[in-house]
Amino acid sequence: MGKIETEIQEADIIVGDISYPNPNVFYELGIARANKKPVIFLTQDKPENAPVDVRQFEFIQYDLSKHEDLLGRLDNAVQHVLGPGYQELYERAIATLRAFNSATGSTYSASSLEEFQARAIRGERLEGLPDPENRAALREFLLPKVISEATDISVMRKIDIWLSSQNASASGDPVTLR
Repeated sequence: MGKIETEIQEADIIVGDISYPNPNVFYELGIARANKKPVIFLTQDKPENAPVDVRQFEFIQYDLSKHEDLLGRLDNAVQHVLGPGYQELYERAIATLRAFNSATGSTYSASSLEEFQARAIRGERLEGLPDPENRAALREFLLPKVISEATDISVMRKIDIWLSSQNASASGDPVTLR
């Protein structure tokens, strides 16, 4: 049970299937709610057949024979839950990309919001999100995730040089751009 509680506490979002009333599932959903985790409820049954305590929540009713429909609706629900937080990060990343392009004479394009969000979520899991007040760390986190060409090694070198110059100018050290 300790491992399950830890996993719930570390999760960004919980998906709970209450198709078959299972006390363990409801207990785990209770832990999620107590930890203020967003929960997406799934059921194969009619939502009005759900236990009274959870009927107030929105459900995704599904049929396993229509799994593509389920995946689409689940993806939409996840985007709805996670999207607003990443929208603000995306806007900051776009501003950072504009500053980078301007300072380096580049014309790199931004990844889509969906691609940025996927990259940011992976980065958050691996590195954690930087403190929003730490501008240098935030630029370092955001820029590689918003540039659509970020897998190109020459682009990464240019990013590294620019980030170093930004950090040096913030500290008052002399800056040399190449």
